[in-house]
Amino acid sequence: MSSAAENNARLALYQELDEIVGAMKNLAQVELVRLEKALGRQQSMFQDSVAALQTLARHYALPPVADNGQSLLLALGSERGFCGGFNEQISRAVTTLEPVNQQPSLVVGSRLLAKWPPDAEANNLPAPTTIDELLPGMQSILDTLRETRLPAQIQVLSHTKAGVSCRQLWPFPEPPDPERSTPTKPSASLALNLDPAELSGLLRWQCLQQGLMYYLLQSLSVENHMRLQQMEGARDHLEELTQELRLRINAQRQQQIVEEIEVILAEQRFD
Repeated sequence: MSSAAENNARLALYQELDEIVGAMKNLAQVELVRLEKALGRQQSMFQDSVAALQTLARHYALPPVADNGQSLLLALGSERGFCGGFNEQISRAVTTLEPVNQQPSLVVGSRLLAKWPPDAEANNLPAPTTIDELLPGMQSILDTLRETRLPAQIQVLSHTKAGVSCRQLWPFPEPPDPERSTPTKPSASLALNLDPAELSGLLRWQCLQQGLMYYLLQSLSVENHMRLQQMEGARDHLEELTQELRLRINAQRQQQIVEEIEVILAEQRFD
């Protein structure tokens, strides 16, 4: 293949790649809009659930949560690539925590697992890649947690808009009123249809579900932000390469024209 043909083939490839990245960028933007809308609603649902549990705890002596006596680190990564240093930032943050090899971990996302400390005890689950996969993804995590009794404590290591953060997902704070040593008698407006102990179990489980969904939404939203940024960078780079290649092709064409003119002029002088 001649140099000119090779450059033309490469130009066609760049144009095709630009169209593909552009389509991926559009999909990521649509997904991001859906995620941002859902994130605000989910945050409110999570906060309301925790507030309801705390209100119940102020008025009733609630039974302790049965657990397996262990702590668990739940790390939320990505299943797909092309999202900047999303997984690298999580794996680096692990080094600032309690030695990860001293507690079991549940790593969500195969790409994050590939960067996990090799000597650490870790189970792995696939990470949701779209908002439509969040519910089954959350259910898989909950099913894994329920294989034995829930851990005594669950820490979530995940992305937020402010950066990587480690937050307690379980158990939820249930502080009584600090001015009282015993639960207060509930007002008439707090009429329960269920036994307080039974209701507390349901509310705790509700808080766990809503909190987990909130953190998953938050993580996937940041992942899409980072993917969108990388796509924009990739398109900018493709545009630079395309412009350079067009200049090279134009220079080759001009050189060919000059050579043709020289041949014509040489033939005229010969005659």
